Amino acid sequence: MTDETRNTDVTQLLTVSRALQVLSAFRYDEPVLGVSELSRRLGIGKSSVHRILATLVEHGFVTRTSDDRYRLGLRLHELGQVAVASLRLREVAHPVLERLRNETGETVHLAIMEGTDVVYLDRFESPSMLKMFSRLGHRMEAHTTSSGKCMMAFGPPELTDVVVAAGLKRWAPRSLTSEAALRSALAQVRADGFAISIDERAPGATSLGAPVFGHDGSCVAAVSVAGPTLRLPRESLPALARKVRSCALEISRAVGFNVQRKPGAATV
Repeated sequence: MTDETRNTDVTQLLTVSRALQVLSAFRYDEPVLGVSELSRRLGIGKSSVHRILATLVEHGFVTRTSDDRYRLGLRLHELGQVAVASLRLREVAHPVLERLRNETGETVHLAIMEGTDVVYLDRFESPSMLKMFSRLGHRMEAHTTSSGKCMMAFGPPELTDVVVAAGLKRWAPRSLTSEAALRSALAQVRADGFAISIDERAPGATSLGAPVFGHDGSCVAAVSVAGPTLRLPRESLPALARKVRSCALEISRAVGFNVQRKPGAATV
């Protein structure tokens, strides 16, 4: 190895190290930081911090705010979900989901977000002859599902922006096809702590979902119960919501969520 190559490697490693320092500077109680703040805190020149941030913005790891400061971006949220899913989430959730299926008699799902879609990591099928058909690894547009609405409502704001930009396709009579309708629905989800979808993905289908939070308070997944609307009338949904939320909270605690910490997008 020549001295020139060795010096190049050292420079690249230093750049990567500084980029990781910048990302690690964002915290739950300080989700937005400026160039001067980061420079002072990390002992890195402003010009270097600015270049690092520009590169991180280009790749989606941070986003620029309206006042020329920065916050962590959607790409980190996506990677965080993948990391959680690949480690303990499915293992921890599996017996809890099975119990929820047994209690409700309906199909139960565990889902995460990938891009603009919901992806199902685990499921327990209803024992009834009339079932909700889905499969592991299956993808659905987030705006059509209760799980997707949960993860948008409690995820970073950029997540909803990306889903809206991708287009809100109509799949069923009550699909949310306008940005205003979707954002209004998400505000209701945040107020209620759970999401309901009736005739939004398929006619005659109802689902109810609740968010799963990680150790840092960010929404990493969602639990949902789905079934034919004739078996899940509106009057039954409050009791079902309590069961689904309890299941989601149990999984959240198992993956390290502290109930004293306020969940939400500020961590991402």
